[in-house]
Amino acid sequence: MCRKTPNLRRASLGNPDGWSGMRSLTLFAVSALVLTACGAETNGADPEGPAEGGEGENLEHVHDLDVDPSDGSLMIASHYGLFRLHDDGPRRVSEIQDFMGFAVADEDLLLASGHPGEGQDAPANLGLIASADGGATWEDVSLSGEADFHALDAMGDRIYGVDATSGQELLISDDAGETWQSPGAPAMASLAIDPRDADTVLGTTESGPVISTDGGQSFTPVAEAPILHHVDWAPDGTIFALDPDAGVHRSKDNGFTWEHVGEVDAGVKGYPEALHAVDQDEVWAAVGGSILHSTDGGESFDVIHES
Repeated sequence: MCRKTPNLRRASLGNPDGWSGMRSLTLFAVSALVLTACGAETNGADPEGPAEGGEGENLEHVHDLDVDPSDGSLMIASHYGLFRLHDDGPRRVSEIQDFMGFAVADEDLLLASGHPGEGQDAPANLGLIASADGGATWEDVSLSGEADFHALDAMGDRIYGVDATSGQELLISDDAGETWQSPGAPAMASLAIDPRDADTVLGTTESGPVISTDGGQSFTPVAEAPILHHVDWAPDGTIFALDPDAGVHRSKDNGFTWEHVGEVDAGVKGYPEALHAVDQDEVWAAVGGSILHSTDGGESFDVIHES
């Protein structure tokens, strides 16, 4: 259920809208089908998912990953609700609804967007919503019925969001999500704020990554960079990204140069869905609903939960 909210404050796109050649066309087609399905399932028509409070054996369609700074636990935004990873696997902490965009703002605030679940009295597109109780309940912030953010990141009162209803348009708020403006940026799949500077943001486009140092008002293409899809900026300044084939790329100079460090390949099948960078060594990824973890800077991954 969604209502009204207090104050706000941080993610990556979960749907495979990938780019690059025939691979790009394939992923774009998959994305279009997923978007159509999500829109058709809202307002009381959500498909069967894990039972309320379930462990997540049927966890699928992961849209975003982030870490709760209060205890370091991984939070998983999915088509069937918000999950928290425990030692015995993911456990859902929210109602069953479709979380398309998600960000942990701080210890007491989560931000999200997406679509309501079955029986919820809410519009098809939730706009920006917020939770102050770990994801158990959510309240409206703005753009209810208008926006479907597939990427969210925030710092202080600055929030960047990529709205799928307007063709992956970048929207920016400087007042904790109450009002928004569009700078006319190129369509993006995901984005990440430099955690040291809210005016610096990196976005991924079908032509390659772009970077802004003026609060998203203008973007410059990153020369000689690979085609990237999911991207996340760790607090220590390291940036990790996944390409459409689940290749892992790393940048240590604010996204201007990139090195290919490995593959998210641990025997799981499916498209790369989400990424979260903890620091220069630790990275989380989701592929085909499975959750994987790296502690060697993305060179190798262990399967933590297999879908």
